Amino acid sequence: MNNEINKISFVDITLKSKLIILVLFFVLNGCSSADKKVEECYYEKPKSCQPYLEREVESRGSILALDGTVPLEGWIFYLTYFDNVEQKITEKYVKLNCKCEILYFDNKKPQELTTPFN
Repeated sequence: MNNEINKISFVDITLKSKLIILVLFFVLNGCSSADKKVEECYYEKPKSCQPYLEREVESRGSILALDGTVPLEGWIFYLTYFDNVEQKITEKYVKLNCKCEILYFDNKKPQELTTPFN
């Protein structure tokens, strides 16, 4: 009778080892909040970056009109302004992060906005 109580089945051993491995996996893989990096944002609304966009266009030798900024999607803008260097109207796409840092500034649409149909 004591023999039956002391016997541990192979299934019990594998279940316990899998449970221990699973717990270790979650503990080591970042269940702690100290290891997670969250981007600190200075601004909550994309329109708050208007002065930064004006400054960027001014640094290129032009002036951005008040109605020259069109927010498209999230932190992506469409700018139209008269380029004093090239003497023509310029259209640019600008992508910012929530710190108003310019990530993309070009004539072509950013990858987030491109679809197979355009």
